[in-house]
Amino acid sequence: MKHINLLLPFLSLVLCASAAEIDPAARKDMDKRFARIQKLEPRMGVRDLFREALKHAHYEYKPERIERLLELAEEMQDLDPDSKTYGNFKWYWGSERVIDRNAVQFSMQKASLVWMLYRDRLSPAAQEKLERLMQMSIEGIRRHDVKESYTNIYLMKIWNSIAIGEALGDAKLTEEGYQMLDRWLMYTGECGIHEYLSPTYYSVDLENLGLIANHAKRPEGRAKAEAALRLFWTDIAANWFGPCQRIAGAHSRDYDYLTGHGNLAEELSFLNWTDIDRTPTMFKHFSRWDPQDELILPIIGTIPRTVQQRWGDGPGEHATHYVGRNFSIGSAGASYGPMDKPLAINFGGDPKTVMANFFLDARGDPYGKNKCSQKSGHTKALHLKPFLTSVQRGPEVLLLASSDPNTDRYIPDPACLLAHLVLPVEAKVHFEDENTAFVRFSDVAAGVRFMLGGPVKLVEDGGKHPAKRISCILSEGKPTGRGTVAIHVHAKEGLDDEGFARFRQQFSSQQPLVKKDGSVLDISVGKMHLKADVANELRLVNEGAEPGTGKHLLAINGRDLGLEIMGKIDVVANYRKSMENLESGTGAAEKTEKMIEAEDAALLLSPFVVEKDPKASGGKYIVMPNDFGSKGGARASYSLEIPKAGDYYLHARVHGPSGEDDSFFVRIYQDGSDVLPLTDWHIGRSDKWKWATLKKDKKIQPLPLRKGRAIVEFRVREDGSKLDALMLSKKPVKTPKGG
Repeated sequence: MKHINLLLPFLSLVLCASAAEIDPAARKDMDKRFARIQKLEPRMGVRDLFREALKHAHYEYKPERIERLLELAEEMQDLDPDSKTYGNFKWYWGSERVIDRNAVQFSMQKASLVWMLYRDRLSPAAQEKLERLMQMSIEGIRRHDVKESYTNIYLMKIWNSIAIGEALGDAKLTEEGYQMLDRWLMYTGECGIHEYLSPTYYSVDLENLGLIANHAKRPEGRAKAEAALRLFWTDIAANWFGPCQRIAGAHSRDYDYLTGHGNLAEELSFLNWTDIDRTPTMFKHFSRWDPQDELILPIIGTIPRTVQQRWGDGPGEHATHYVGRNFSIGSAGASYGPMDKPLAINFGGDPKTVMANFFLDARGDPYGKNKCSQKSGHTKALHLKPFLTSVQRGPEVLLLASSDPNTDRYIPDPACLLAHLVLPVEAKVHFEDENTAFVRFSDVAAGVRFMLGGPVKLVEDGGKHPAKRISCILSEGKPTGRGTVAIHVHAKEGLDDEGFARFRQQFSSQQPLVKKDGSVLDISVGKMHLKADVANELRLVNEGAEPGTGKHLLAINGRDLGLEIMGKIDVVANYRKSMENLESGTGAAEKTEKMIEAEDAALLLSPFVVEKDPKASGGKYIVMPNDFGSKGGARASYSLEIPKAGDYYLHARVHGPSGEDDSFFVRIYQDGSDVLPLTDWHIGRSDKWKWATLKKDKKIQPLPLRKGRAIVEFRVREDGSKLDALMLSKKPVKTPKGG
């Protein structure tokens, strides 16, 4: 590995090459791309226009082309002030309207650099067009609602707000950008990186954080971006599997079903971590930020290591990864989406070796090669997003997955229901019985046992793809209802034939206990125990995991390095300290059966603001303004003393002015554990203030609270929703007295 140095903030000065220094191949590529753009084919993308404008400006190559590129971009921008997508762009030239609102973010990510670094190289007409595009895009950026959990786009929105705000002297937009950075850091310091270990989107994350670290004007903003970059690189190093040159373990949003590679290979090539031919693009140099050796080398050198991390604040949103010398195995406690890998095993081969990957398939596409059209206009190979719960202990995993494909919004026309474990074609597979198989790869063996599902068989249909699969058949034809499967996997390395025989005997003798009571399933293997109501998608028991699972932000062998990194950031440290004080009982607590004014929150975070209304209790209420530009981050926390254990009910005096301003998120917890996980509360549209009671499935929801301190937290779901007062009561009444 080469010696790594941090990039200086003045990187742009080094990058300003002259036309004489353009590589002939690069010049030829630019000519080819511009000619293709000029054809105005339906699939020509708007971000291609800004990418080429940046390259032409950077190299001072045929600058007259830039004006044409910007002219085409203007034709793709929504200029209708009455449109919800005003200021945004069509993703493709042939689209009739804006469908994918991410287009404005990807476009301005590069447009802002053209203005920031190369404005003087543009003709007056090109300068005028670019400034007009950026000004119009401000509205598109603001109207694009992005949650902190949508990691790559939220970070891109932060960069665009800061970059355009500072470039055009828009103080309000600039401040919004830095406030969004603080809110994302606070969210991530609590919940972890939500788009966890995505080999495609980690590249975008590193781009945007690197742009902020290298080009933002505020030193404190650059420092915060660098802290976040240290978190990402610690995460990458922790989950790095050297033999296959990729991040391994379970992960979200992976377009490469088989080998798990993506655009992250470009950042990795800066560090000489990969032999994959993914030469970094010119744009990557603007965002380049190399981690120091002392940050990452001790992590990679720790073998074996167990990695535990959170990737959300919902039930099961965590992952565990065991990394050995010649294999790794990782699992997630919940499904992320239709392109995730909730259970993955890596065998020590090379970058082309297929990653063993478990998922539920309703399209008959086990290798992710048959893409289908999406509402966004893009094409993707999607699998099901099942209800999922798992437990991992070292290199052993017990996982339960259940899905009704007819209700899965990602697969509109399910053709089958199959549970696959995709394997590298080189792996040797031996069936012990009809549900149990052993997989061998070099000195590594993995025992695999399917439970609850239908027949299990080995299918060698990879063809030109170096893969095969063990598939559990839940429905060969169109499914008529829910299908459920459980899988037990245990891997071990350093095995010769004698060692493999012992491992095989040990795994075979470890028979699972499976109980079924209606839709409630109870499964245990050794110390691992899962119990769940699959029809209602409830996790009832999850036992036997590595200590700290679900608690650690990003831990390696029990040491939470993620917490150490994020805990040094002021906004994260201050929030954490405030919440610790609330939970520990420091400070006064409110009483139950008493109306609490919303503006009297123990902790009130921007962009919640206090507004006046003579019809509100006490004349005041809290709200997040509609025009703030981002819905995330706002929190109002209330500390209450519960006098006696039992069921309580949450009531709130609220006002939902419209159908787009009538909901909150609410969370209740005690002793650091959720009594009520973060939950949507749809208060309903109303013309005046009213009392509403928290419900689930249209039924009033009881909240089983223990005696002692409890924290009730409101977060913004829709800006414009107003909160005047709240009350915890033993009475499930709709209008508490005192309102």
